[in-house]
Amino acid sequence: MKQVYHITTEKNGDAAQKVLSIRIGERHFGFAITSLNAVELFKLAWYTDTEMDEMALRDIHLKHPELRETYHHIFICYDYPQSVLVPLNHYKLEDAKLLLQSMFGVSGKDAVVTEPLPGWQLHNIYAVPKEVYDWAYQYFPSSNYWHTYSIGIKNAVTTDFEGSLAADFRSDDFSLVVTRGAKVLLTQTFPYSTPADVVYYLLDTCRQFSFQQETVRLSLAGLIAKDSALYNELYQYFLHIRFRESEWRVAVSEDQNYPAHFFTSLNDLAKCAL
Repeated sequence: MKQVYHITTEKNGDAAQKVLSIRIGERHFGFAITSLNAVELFKLAWYTDTEMDEMALRDIHLKHPELRETYHHIFICYDYPQSVLVPLNHYKLEDAKLLLQSMFGVSGKDAVVTEPLPGWQLHNIYAVPKEVYDWAYQYFPSSNYWHTYSIGIKNAVTTDFEGSLAADFRSDDFSLVVTRGAKVLLTQTFPYSTPADVVYYLLDTCRQFSFQQETVRLSLAGLIAKDSALYNELYQYFLHIRFRESEWRVAVSEDQNYPAHFFTSLNDLAKCAL
């Protein structure tokens, strides 16, 4: 297991007046501890592994006693790609499992979860590995939970420009929320190993929805640095690129600052109670 970062700020306080935000995916686990208004940051951590299974989750839980404290709110976001967005007027609970089986081959080893997105007239049907879902319920039974696409759609910018691509990067994959105005066009997660892979997926998405590279807005968050080969490659193809930054500014030392967009996904989750 690799620890990408573990940051503790000088601020402290009563855990019962704090928020614990957790994101879990196929190969990552991250958490943030913040104030109730999500402005003050106390702790941040992010781990990656070849498989974030129950054993890996138990190891992290043992390593971090702060995960065993009592919080005012506990939020969990599941970053798994097996998701289907269904228009509200076509949604039927009894069809949920069948949809995921036909599209992703989910089995009895997966928990099927549904959640409404009323502001967008959609229902998100998604799968979470049952061992992960049961682990989260065992240790955080009072938590609220959402899917990564639900959080991404909630934070999507609804404007009148041609289109928006919102990408959130992890170590070897990125999730993408594509919108035009107030309409969601695509939510998907793509694996990548080189910058060329990312460019291909984004350009293919533009082609699919007739977006022009010169006018489409591309927002970036997660583990992508502005001086990286990946960013330089994207800059060759897209004119309107911005980093969607969290409200947290994290400095480990005078000469080491983490980019604020590294923590945007956790910041989005921490603000869910606002």
